[in-house]
Amino acid sequence: MVIVDCHAHLSDGGFDEDIYDLMADLQRENIFVVAVGMDYTDFQKVIDISNVNHSCVGFGLGLHPIQQGTLDKRPLSVEDTDQFSDWLEKYALSAVCLGECGLDFSRWLCPTSIERDMQRNALVKQIELSKKYDLPLNLHSRSAGKPLLDVLKQQNVRGALLHAFDGGKKAIKQGVEDGHYFSIAPSLVRDPSQKQVATSVPLDRIVLESDSPALGPVKGQRNTPLNLLQTVDHLADLLSCSREQIVEITTQNALRLFPKLKNHIKL
Repeated sequence: MVIVDCHAHLSDGGFDEDIYDLMADLQRENIFVVAVGMDYTDFQKVIDISNVNHSCVGFGLGLHPIQQGTLDKRPLSVEDTDQFSDWLEKYALSAVCLGECGLDFSRWLCPTSIERDMQRNALVKQIELSKKYDLPLNLHSRSAGKPLLDVLKQQNVRGALLHAFDGGKKAIKQGVEDGHYFSIAPSLVRDPSQKQVATSVPLDRIVLESDSPALGPVKGQRNTPLNLLQTVDHLADLLSCSREQIVEITTQNALRLFPKLKNHIKL
C-alpha cells in the first residue's frame, strides 16, 4: 500500500542538490507526496517537480498567509491574490489541492487586528477560488486554529486539510464536527500538540504529512518524506494499531480528501 504525504515543500532550496536521489528513494519506499506551493515564486517549481515525477509527486498551489516582502515578511492581502486565478485557470485540472493557504496569527508576524483581517479577506478569496475550481483546501493555521475554523464555517467549507494543527481540544473537536481532516507529521515523536491531535481525532480523519523540510523527528535537522516511515510506526504504537492498518486507513483517507490522487496512485 502507498504511503501518502499530504503536505510537503519539495520546492525548498534545501532539496535542490539531491532531489533526484530523493525521488528514487520515494519510489523505492512507495511514498507519494503532495508538494505544495506557497507563493508565485515557487509555483512553477512544484509543477515541474510533479510533471517530471508524476508517479510519486502531485502538486498544490496556494498563497501562504505570510509572504516575503521587499525587506521582511508581511501578511498576505487580497491584492496579492490578483494573479492567482490566472494560475488556477491554467493548472487547476492538474492540481491535487489548493494550498498552502490559511491564517498565521503569530504575534511577531501579524501583531495587529488590521493585518489579521487582511489575512482573513485573502483567505476568503482563495476559498472562493477553491470552490470555483473544485479543489480541496490544504490549510495552515499557526496560532489561528479557532479563527481558521470560524472562517471555514462562515464560508460553508467542509472536508479541508488542517495541516500541523496546533489548536486546543475544543478547536480539534470543532474541526472534526465540521468534517475536516488532520495531518500528522514526523514531529509526532517529540511534539505534544501532534500527539494531542493524533489521540483526539478519529482515525478516519487522520492523514500523514511530512511538511518537509520542517517538522522532522529531530528538531533542527532537515526533514524528508521518508521520515513518514517513522511516523507510521509511532502512530501505530500510540493508537494500538498495526503498521499496515495505519498505512491503509491514512491512504484511503487521503484519497477521499484529495480525489485527484487517484490520477497518480495505483493501489
